[in-house]
Amino acid sequence: MFRRLMTLAAGAALALAGTFAFASPAQAAVVDVPFGPLSIGDYCHSRYPSAWIGFYESSGLRCYTGSSPLSYVGSGDPYLACKYLTADVVMSAVRGTSDALVCRVVR
Repeated sequence: MFRRLMTLAAGAALALAGTFAFASPAQAAVVDVPFGPLSIGDYCHSRYPSAWIGFYESSGLRCYTGSSPLSYVGSGDPYLACKYLTADVVMSAVRGTSDALVCRVVR
């Protein structure tokens, strides 16, 4: 009788363990998210109230104000701009085409 009870308990434990063994964890994906001049401008505006547009140029992330011609206001940090613009976990910030800011994030 005791042996049957132990066998039944072991079988139930294996069945319960098997139920959880097939549950897979959520998979994170690395994604490149591009931001254009007006989005960069939102970050720039948080640093410099007169700025409304920004570009990630070869010299770094630069903020501008005015219409034509644009007037340089100051610079910013591309990584911090990514942190400002997205709620995702930011891995890095790179310069994209047309002076865009490309944020490599984990989703």
